[in-house]
Amino acid sequence: MKYTFINSARGIAIIMVIIVHISQLYHFKNSILKLFFDYGQMGVQLFFIASAYTLCLSAEKRKDDLFPISSFYIRRFFRIFPIYYLGIIIYFFLNLYFKDISKYSTFNIFANLSFTHGMIPSANNTIVPGGWSIGTEMLFYLFFPFLYKFMLRGNMIIKAMIMIVVCYLIVIIYEADVKNNSFAYFNIILQMPVFLTGILYYKYEKKINLLNAIILFCIFTFISLYLWKIEKFLFIPFISGLSFCGLIKILEKSFLNLILFQKLGIISYSLYITHFILAFYLLQPVSSLVEMCFYILITISTCYPLSLFLEKKLELPFIRLGNKIINLRIGVLKRTER
Repeated sequence: MKYTFINSARGIAIIMVIIVHISQLYHFKNSILKLFFDYGQMGVQLFFIASAYTLCLSAEKRKDDLFPISSFYIRRFFRIFPIYYLGIIIYFFLNLYFKDISKYSTFNIFANLSFTHGMIPSANNTIVPGGWSIGTEMLFYLFFPFLYKFMLRGNMIIKAMIMIVVCYLIVIIYEADVKNNSFAYFNIILQMPVFLTGILYYKYEKKINLLNAIILFCIFTFISLYLWKIEKFLFIPFISGLSFCGLIKILEKSFLNLILFQKLGIISYSLYITHFILAFYLLQPVSSLVEMCFYILITISTCYPLSLFLEKKLELPFIRLGNKIINLRIGVLKRTER
């Protein structure tokens, strides 16, 4: 597969996300070490960069398809909804048994079922753990077919810069001091610069060599970590997105494109939804760093076979169903034209 490095990027992203959530079970005494583990949260932004990049690749490949926009929405919906809906059910019962279900109102559940929860604070990250990123991603899907066409016409960099500035102006007007894991932080407006960066990377990635990629990754990772240390979360998603462009090029051009990362990346969506079962419900706080690292290995090794099963029995069948619906529409049109 030509783009195995993208699966590697997703594999690293899910490892980062698992690390940050498991690390919450341990009380760090070293602030630098805590910063390192907390930064795993930015694995979501690595997912966003990889998503924008691959969507551009797919859009270019399918540009001559019949019904390109509606087919895009069908593919995205059938790719996302089976695992997410399963997550809604699983975490309802886990909360019923371990915590509480006060957030599981009809309104909040419906918002998640309709993937509009990214616009609703009460529903955004309360029904499925980590569900905010799915809501934000789905909103990006809503805009993508039109955004892609708009960006490819004229000067892409100027357009992206203007949109990024506008996004930040809107966020600053709404909430100047953005707190980590707040609704303002999760919102598509703050995260849109990350997706725009992924689109820019698709356009200009051939101009980046391995050395430039390493420099790009190191500089912007350092800036992100510094901003994290001083708790300036407004710009961290965007800055980390720039660093991840360098990381993706490094994965493409170096030995780091490992089969382990690729295999985790293939099932990263199911891993993302399922790993919270252990991280937030089943595992208990630990008193040592070694135990915490052991928990990370346990979570990956436990959720990996489960995610493989879900990919085979749930993800892939519904992806095929979505493609059948698209092909059926095309077949009906062709028969009508005859």
